Amino acid sequence: MEIRKSISSVGLFVIVFTCALWSLSTWAQVFYYSHAQDLPSAISSYQKQSIESYSLSILKNTLSKKDVNFAPASNTAGNKSQLVINLIRDEKNEDSYHWITPLFAFECKKNIRCTPNAGSQATRIAVSYIALAKGEGSADIAERFIELFAQYKGSDGFALLANALKDELKPSFPATILTFGVLSLAGELHANSDNLWVIADIVPLFSEKGERGKLKGIAADLVNDILDEMALEQNILSAPWARIAKEAITKSNVLVFSVIRTEERESVFHWVTPVSRNLHGLYGINKPNFDSFTDVPKTYRVGTLLQDYRYNIAIEHGFKVKAYDSWPALVDALINNEIDTIFGSQGAIDFGCNPNQFKCETIRLTSKYDISTAYLALSKKDTCVLVLEKLKLAAAGVKMSDKFNERLSSWSDMVSQEYGIAHHTEHGVVHLWNPN
Repeated sequence: MEIRKSISSVGLFVIVFTCALWSLSTWAQVFYYSHAQDLPSAISSYQKQSIESYSLSILKNTLSKKDVNFAPASNTAGNKSQLVINLIRDEKNEDSYHWITPLFAFECKKNIRCTPNAGSQATRIAVSYIALAKGEGSADIAERFIELFAQYKGSDGFALLANALKDELKPSFPATILTFGVLSLAGELHANSDNLWVIADIVPLFSEKGERGKLKGIAADLVNDILDEMALEQNILSAPWARIAKEAITKSNVLVFSVIRTEERESVFHWVTPVSRNLHGLYGINKPNFDSFTDVPKTYRVGTLLQDYRYNIAIEHGFKVKAYDSWPALVDALINNEIDTIFGSQGAIDFGCNPNQFKCETIRLTSKYDISTAYLALSKKDTCVLVLEKLKLAAAGVKMSDKFNERLSSWSDMVSQEYGIAHHTEHGVVHLWNPN
């Protein structure tokens, strides 16, 4: 499953999706937090304390079993605050933070900044979040945080905590309601998801056409389950990637899968939930392993796909590069010693190598380049941020369900037995390489 990284290019060649891989062991031992001073002035000091206590409890309860510790940021100690609690999302700070989970909604009044695209209700709304300041490695941490918070919001513990605070706030704010995992002091929030347009690229085993043109595959199953969770009956359409990219850039409420997360796409998509990850690097036969991509001898002849982003990367690194029109052609070139390594992924090697003609297991990773992640993504243009939250909550529920995990397990067995593709699964995400 290889999908080009360019926003306008088409990728239909293989089965390999892709973003950065991390584990809990890479997280900081201590995260520093601060409370934003964004709460409306109509909230009393006592209520403010209750709101801050509630928000901090959500943070700590969500990550209580993840060996993550928290401490208040101290300017005097020189600690940079990484997490900001109850920060209102607005046009100015939109690109400065990862918006982990929304906490409260308020009416926009006087000094209360409004959140763009915060619902279809007549009243303009400000939505406050737990946010993570962007920085090196923050996207990987934010991805897992977002998943964990969405899971916690589906728990009985969260419901008890939120309803208790709702009852406390109601005497002063009688319209307070819990919806989409948000305590709204402004009354019911409206996030119309009925007009979602769901569209997928064709990728073997993940989203491919079955009988009567209906999409099948593990990614299509995941999305169908999410739509069912939201009681939506939209059909999943399919189109070439070039058209998908155009629609996502120009239209609202376009739900797309599977989209590789890249820096240039941050302004185009909201990232709902990861679908798969893929390890990219140089693969060769009887070649030594190099710790760094830059350590690989520049005398190596490197093969890539035609018009693939890795062609330019290999050129920039000084390799002798030759391009081929398919993964089977690349594998044949490697076997026939036309090239020394293939710049691709394990899934691409598995797809391109015929085990009846060659010992495919002898083609091994020579040097890692990166790991990429493919997502279920939602177009950003004029799309309601609360629709995004509905999708995240539904996705978390599906990924924790017995139904989906049994289907994922069966799919994994089939892929191993019938195709011999190296992979494993974690947290409902397919990782396209062996775990060891």
